[in-house]
Formats: sequence, C-alpha cells, structure tokens
Amino acid sequence: MREPAKTFEDLLVKDLGYGDISETILLLQEVSKLLEAYSRGILNSDY
Repeated sequence: MREPAKTFEDLLVKDLGYGDISETILLLQEVSKLLEAYSRGILNSDY
C-alpha cells in the first residue's frame, strides 16, 4: 500500500497545530483499499 501524498494544506494544518490528521490519513487509506478492491472487481467482471 502506498502512502497517501501529503498536500500543502495537510502540512500546514500539522505545522500550525490545528489538529491531528493521523486518524484522517488512516481513514483515507481504508477508503483507498475499498475503492481499489471495488474497481478490481468491476474490471474483472464479465459485463
């Protein structure tokens, strides 16, 4: 699994101490896994 790219906004939020984005990163990784599996299923279907 590749690590999601950090955007300027993500880095700014972290640097300014506005919030912890680690939970958001974990949720985005999970969504990415689901979307990859979903797209593989579609591409491998017989439709």
